[in-house]
Amino acid sequence: MFEKSSVFILAESNCRHSVLKLETDANTQKAICGTFNQAQISLTENKNKIIFDGNYKPHDDEFLSISNFTLADEIKDAIRNPLGVHSYCKSEDKYPEIKAIFVGEKEDSNDKEVFRIAFQRFKKEQYISTKPFNLFFDNKTFIQETRFGISIADTIDCYYEDGELQFLSFYFARQIFDLSDYYRTATDHEVTTFAASDKLALEDKDLFIANANSWIRRKIALINDSGVLNNNTACQIESLAKKIGVSVDVADNKVVIPRDKEQVKIILGFLDEEAYKGPFTKKTFLANSKRTIGK
Repeated sequence: MFEKSSVFILAESNCRHSVLKLETDANTQKAICGTFNQAQISLTENKNKIIFDGNYKPHDDEFLSISNFTLADEIKDAIRNPLGVHSYCKSEDKYPEIKAIFVGEKEDSNDKEVFRIAFQRFKKEQYISTKPFNLFFDNKTFIQETRFGISIADTIDCYYEDGELQFLSFYFARQIFDLSDYYRTATDHEVTTFAASDKLALEDKDLFIANANSWIRRKIALINDSGVLNNNTACQIESLAKKIGVSVDVADNKVVIPRDKEQVKIILGFLDEEAYKGPFTKKTFLANSKRTIGK
């Protein structure tokens, strides 16, 4: 796979062109595409597919999948017509910032285009710095390299095929793609409304809203969607929390949300059913992901 693919760069959003072609010699192109092909096999081989919902961190024998993933037209157009893609070079006396490296191919099947594309996120350390000194060994002598360069790793972070995006790490995948349409987080209005809920007593409402990062927004969305605050009184919540060793204070029939960040995380995690007591050790744990299993 990818034998005839060019090597492309997905540039940062502030660049003039979002997709650029990395001009290489034939041997380099063949080596990169062969490496990406092997990396694609390693990404999913002998692993179980888990449907992505933003709520589960896969194990080593699992990978995440998003069906009906919308891939940018610029990426598809580059695969369709590599000759029409601008080369990666200096623009306004600087090189465009790189978000990802990718290779891909297109197959026409039953009047349908099937794209297969492997993506590698690009890290800052993959730029080969010319400062202070990069020395390369040549003919028994180390020579300073002053040319601009990049390095490409032997792994990939995402693989796209026929509308499905496959990946191992949400954190890495979202460095390449905007995945916000594929999992729900609370909006600013939802965060404000949650903080003003008559079921909650926030010790510092302004601080809670200011600290509402993506994790907290995700928890708020899940708590709202589950209806746990509507379906349980503050006393019921306090009682259930006590059974698994989580401390929840109640004041005026409201669940108290303290100022302390760690306590906020524990209480929101409990309300989202991510806190539990181990059946053997009887210790209380806070999970960093969860997935519903069959009965």
